[in-house]
Amino acid sequence: MALFLHRDALAQRKALLRDPSALGGLAGSLQRELHAALDVPVPDGKSRLSRNAGRCITCTVLLTFDPRSPFAHICPVCGTAYHDQVHHEWWLMNGHLWTAEQCTRAAVLAYLLDDTAAATRADDILDTYADRYLRWPNRDNALGPARPFFSTYLESIWLLHLATALDLRDAADNAETSARTVIVERLIEPSAALIASFNEGRSNRQVWHAAALLAASAILDDRGMRDDAVDSLIYLLRSGLHTDGSWYEGENYHLFAHRGLLSAVTLAENAGVELPHELVQRFELGFAAPFRTMLPDGTFPARRDSQYGIALRQYRTADWAECGFARADTPQMRAALASLYAEWPEAGDTFRWASSADAERNMPGVRLTRADCSWRALLLARPELPALQDSVPHSELLEGQGLAVFRRDGGKLWVGLDYGDPGDGHGHPDRLNLVIATDMARWLDDVGTGSYTTPTLMWYRSSMAHNAPMVNGQDQGALPGVLLAHDERADEGWVSAAFVDPVSGVRFVRTVVVMLDHVLDELSWTSDTEVTVDLPMQASIAGREAASWPSFAPDTAQDEWLGDPRCRALAAGDALRLSLGALPSPARRANADAPHRFECNVISDGAAIVWSASTIGPPAGSPHGLVAVRQRGIAGRSTRVLAAPGVVRAITQSADGMHIDGVGGARSSHRRSVSGWQIEQTSETGARESVQLRGVRAPAAPPSDSPPPREPDIVHLPADDSFMRELGLDDYRTTEETWKEAGCPTAIVQLLSDGQALRVHASVTLNRRPHFTPAIDVNPLDNELADVNSDGVQLHWRSAVTGAWNSVIAVLDGDRVRLTAAEGALDGVTAIGTTEKTGFLMAFTVPWPDPTRPFVFDVIVNDCPPTRERRRGQLVFSGAHWESAYLRGARQSPDRAVHVVFDPAAP
Repeated sequence: MALFLHRDALAQRKALLRDPSALGGLAGSLQRELHAALDVPVPDGKSRLSRNAGRCITCTVLLTFDPRSPFAHICPVCGTAYHDQVHHEWWLMNGHLWTAEQCTRAAVLAYLLDDTAAATRADDILDTYADRYLRWPNRDNALGPARPFFSTYLESIWLLHLATALDLRDAADNAETSARTVIVERLIEPSAALIASFNEGRSNRQVWHAAALLAASAILDDRGMRDDAVDSLIYLLRSGLHTDGSWYEGENYHLFAHRGLLSAVTLAENAGVELPHELVQRFELGFAAPFRTMLPDGTFPARRDSQYGIALRQYRTADWAECGFARADTPQMRAALASLYAEWPEAGDTFRWASSADAERNMPGVRLTRADCSWRALLLARPELPALQDSVPHSELLEGQGLAVFRRDGGKLWVGLDYGDPGDGHGHPDRLNLVIATDMARWLDDVGTGSYTTPTLMWYRSSMAHNAPMVNGQDQGALPGVLLAHDERADEGWVSAAFVDPVSGVRFVRTVVVMLDHVLDELSWTSDTEVTVDLPMQASIAGREAASWPSFAPDTAQDEWLGDPRCRALAAGDALRLSLGALPSPARRANADAPHRFECNVISDGAAIVWSASTIGPPAGSPHGLVAVRQRGIAGRSTRVLAAPGVVRAITQSADGMHIDGVGGARSSHRRSVSGWQIEQTSETGARESVQLRGVRAPAAPPSDSPPPREPDIVHLPADDSFMRELGLDDYRTTEETWKEAGCPTAIVQLLSDGQALRVHASVTLNRRPHFTPAIDVNPLDNELADVNSDGVQLHWRSAVTGAWNSVIAVLDGDRVRLTAAEGALDGVTAIGTTEKTGFLMAFTVPWPDPTRPFVFDVIVNDCPPTRERRRGQLVFSGAHWESAYLRGARQSPDRAVHVVFDPAAP
């Protein structure tokens, strides 16, 4: 058996490709590219993640990857060449992935075209990696065990390609060789075992783990490994894909995860596994999903942890869509392929020659043909495509994802309300986020996420960086919203959705009405207590309109990213017209310097403040700005009417609703009705028309796959007594080494109260000399505090004064303790400590003026011996719960905390 195609099917594909023009000349294109790189050596060394690796310090963009240039890396924007070791270590990640893909391409071409040079290339790569794999250390990884990489999912992508190549070489030679035995024993088997040890549950990364293990299990003839991988695949199909076929983490991760699902589903089916029919149907719907939300400029929305301005017209997307069309010939997939092969993008370099397998490395969209696809399409795509005709994009409602998209003017105007799935770990606090884009500009944009290793990540993952409501200057909590109403006519449509912020308890309802020439946006909210509500809009006030506004202190969690904030008061019922500057389309580079403006008319039911500030803008882009409407009270409503310049003359609000007067004399009057939304329109000639938008939904609870909240660990303690807990095996978060391999570290944590303050003692036994790193200002590896990669203790507690959740990390620095706030403030906490031969002691004093209040806290002990760059593990007071220490830095959720109640009556 061959992994992606059975032997008979491979033979048929080989016969088909005797015609050089088959599949648009794809085989010849891949062969020429492969032969041009036969002399590139196999990389040697373990890749490494660090804060600035692989990026231009000035432009902050990724450096160009060239497989022939391991020690010189060029910025594609400013042309600066970087030669630092950290950039080489980043290059190694792409180098290994590129080489693995070269191996697969070579094996495919060796079989299908009887290409002896390709066969030699595939064999050499496999032999070299088998010789080197076990030499690379499995340590200091950022996310999961790995040898040539710093994260397991990268090794999974790499192994999938190498296993596929080995399988095809077996199909060609049809014989066992000693070289094959070495490859299996020294490469396939240990790599598969390492990947199998790190299950990431619902993550997009687990998709690639499942695919790699399905491929490896076939080579190893390991039925248990196969069954585990199939179980994981079924779970991912059911929990990761919505019923509309979209991946829960947004378009960026949909494309990444669904490519992995394509491999995993194909491998499972080819192995004779019968997957649930309804899940296969859901999977096949996923091939069209990104095209349903595509923006007018051919990019996908940068929702959640997406990169910004990413074009769908890339060779890897065409390759994936070709494989999808081979499975399901639907009008949606025909339209998708027509869009991908459209003639309007300029011709240019696809950069397939520099492809780093299936890891994300996006390039500008260019004109594509079938000859630009990759090896999967060569194996799986249809021999011929039918006549393709691009269709005019239409409005969409993805109810599984929770995204309503309205399109007008032949698709040149795009309005989307994102109300549903919050996206879990790659989600943003942005429920009820509104995005409006034209084919040339972004009126209200979502700028996605930049580098995961730089501090700007905190901004991009904030509510303030979106067009979504927020309370008391803080980020939203992570819950989905619910759809209240949706209807779409030829020229009018509406959507209304509700979201209850779990942090503040405020209930929001956002209603968006989309007309031919304007968009009406209404936000209403209610609260049990008096709160401050902000609704930011990612747009800059044009000209010097705000220059005369007085200075303003926003008092939000994101103030450090806001420049020159200014405000003006807005009286109840008054309308304010703003001329706003939009972001240019990142895909229309010829118009990047042209001014793009729109108008926003704002009206509030009660007194409000309109304030503006500059912000950092899209990743690697120019600074931008935001304008926010702020209201305070227990309830409020504000409305915005957005249109192109010169369309709206005035807006007024009365008991009959909202009235929008056009420049030419036309009027649209909007009001909510019992059955939906009523629009009365009067044309410039006086003709009248009444439109009733319906589609009101029955109230429903928000969907959630999240587990129920964890019950707090409550300890009752006499006020003058102490509480003690010993931490060991069950409390240890591991990385590459088990608790036993780490030397069986333990800690005794004791809590004492004297009625005025609390003392938290940690007696740590590492069974080695402790290692405390010196103070440095910036962690060179990632966004974590530098001291998290040192032996030390973290204390997390809820302040008795402010109620805020505070986190500090403590490291011994000579004869004193160095305390650094990771979240919140030090809140008067002090610490002392001493070093012992095989461990250390740390004692915190926490002011606690009210002993009748419960003390909510957690303690984490960091284990980081001097032989390591990153922490090895963590002892956790509230329990490890079988978690790994990867990505677990100096933050801990208060949901995990222990509640100590000082009860004089307690036994």
